[in-house]
Amino acid sequence: MKEKLCFVKCIDHEVPLQIDLPDKGQEFPAMLLIHGFMSAKNLDGHMLQKISLELTKNGIAAARMDLCSMGENICSREKYGMRIMIDEVKACFNYLQSLPYISEKHVGMLGHSLGGRLAFTCSTLPAKLIVTLNGAINTNVMMVPSYNKLEMQQLGYSIMHTSDGRVELIYQKFERDMKDTLNMNISNFKNPILVCIAANDPTLDPNIGLKFVKNCHMENVDSVVIEGANHTFNAKTGDYTKLNELNNQMIPWICRNIK
Repeated sequence: MKEKLCFVKCIDHEVPLQIDLPDKGQEFPAMLLIHGFMSAKNLDGHMLQKISLELTKNGIAAARMDLCSMGENICSREKYGMRIMIDEVKACFNYLQSLPYISEKHVGMLGHSLGGRLAFTCSTLPAKLIVTLNGAINTNVMMVPSYNKLEMQQLGYSIMHTSDGRVELIYQKFERDMKDTLNMNISNFKNPILVCIAANDPTLDPNIGLKFVKNCHMENVDSVVIEGANHTFNAKTGDYTKLNELNNQMIPWICRNIK
């Protein structure tokens, strides 16, 4: 696997994009990997890195981005919200399409958690396919993380403690952006969709994904359910058994539909 760190121009800042390429070949299909809420391309127990490795083994380039103010992205946390992140996803997708070693018409998106919501929201892009991992894909419904309401009112921000021990700030803009970007864009997406669900996810209700699959009435939707898996398919525990189980079903599906 060959690694390349790029910085993609987006409005007034740059988006870090880690591109992993297969060892053999000159032009590749590609997947844009989008992390979740208050996460980054190399967090969540290295979940996206593990997925990236499996993609490159199968001849697919994988590009992991850092969303606004996360990871190596130095954009101000005060801008953190759906609006700027939608712009970042679109900028990275278009950048991938422009690369000489990427097959322009064979670029897909994979999003975890909030990243799944972003992938569905950005389904207006000419993506070859979309994959969500425990995605907040009910994009027509408000979803705001719990925070200290009094603190937000008095300070204009709230302090959040993440599950991996970090301390982060969330501003009022996040909730405003969520409201302003409600959509049903995915209903017009005609290419393949794979909804991956961890049956024992304590963070995001598995029924969000299950209900979408059951009620969307879209013939292009497939699903995978992994029993005994949590929000990161147990990657944060250091046990990759369930993530490997997911990859064993997800990677062949991507290979069939992206090339």
